[in-house]
Amino acid sequence: VGRSAFAHKGGVHGAAVAKVERSYQHVEPAAVGNEGRLVVSELGGRANTAIRAEQLGHRLEGVDPKVLSTLIKRLEHEGLSFEGAEASFELLIRRHQAGYVPPFKILDYTCLVEQRGGRELLAEATVKVEVDGEVLHTAADGNGPVNALDAALRKALGAFYPVLDAVHLYDYKVRILDSDAATGARTRVTIESADGSREWSTMGSDTNIIAASAIALADSLEYAIWKSGAELRRRDERHFTTTVPGR
Repeated sequence: VGRSAFAHKGGVHGAAVAKVERSYQHVEPAAVGNEGRLVVSELGGRANTAIRAEQLGHRLEGVDPKVLSTLIKRLEHEGLSFEGAEASFELLIRRHQAGYVPPFKILDYTCLVEQRGGRELLAEATVKVEVDGEVLHTAADGNGPVNALDAALRKALGAFYPVLDAVHLYDYKVRILDSDAATGARTRVTIESADGSREWSTMGSDTNIIAASAIALADSLEYAIWKSGAELRRRDERHFTTTVPGR
C-alpha cells in the first residue's frame, strides 16, 4: 500500500477526518503499516492548513489560517507544491509568525558555465550573503551550476553555522510545469536533504532553473539551521574566501 493511500487532500475530506478519522478511511491505516495524513494543497481549506500545521508541531499563533490558505493557493498556482515539500510549508508558517528573523539573506549570486576549446566544462558560482549584518562574498566551483551554487552557499554559511557541514543533498528533481513553453517553461525543483538524524524536502519554482534551485537550496539550509537549534557563531575563516578561484 502506497504512502498516499490514506492521504486526504480536499478541504471537506480533511475537516471530516479531523473530526472522525474513520469517516473517510476504507480500513484502519495501522492495520497495513500506514498512517493517515492531511496534505497541504490548493484544494485544501483553512481546516487542512491549520490541522496539518498542528500535526507538524506548529501553533498558528498570530497567523490567520485563512490568509495562509489563500497564500498557499496562490503559490501553488505559480508552480509550487507543498504536498512534496513540507519543510518549505513549515518555513512558510515560520516566516509569517511575529518575531521571525531569517538566519541569513542571499543578496545576489552569479552562476557561470563555460567550455572553451574542447576543455573540461567549468561551472562556477559566486554568492553574496548577509549574516547578522555582515556581508560575505564567496565563490566555489562544481560539476554543474547548482552544485557550484550549493558549495558557495555552504562556504559562506558554514562559517557561522557549522551544523551545515553535516547536511547533504541526496535527491534533486526537476519538473516542467508547462511543456508547451519548451525550453522557456516554468520549472519546479524539489530537493531532498538529510543530516543523519532527519530528512526533509524543499522546493522552488521559476522559469529559470537556477533561480528555482537557489530557492530550494536556501530553504533546505535555513530549515537545517532552524531544526537543529544552531546558534550563530563567530565567523570561522576556514570556511570563508573573498577571492574568486582562478581558472
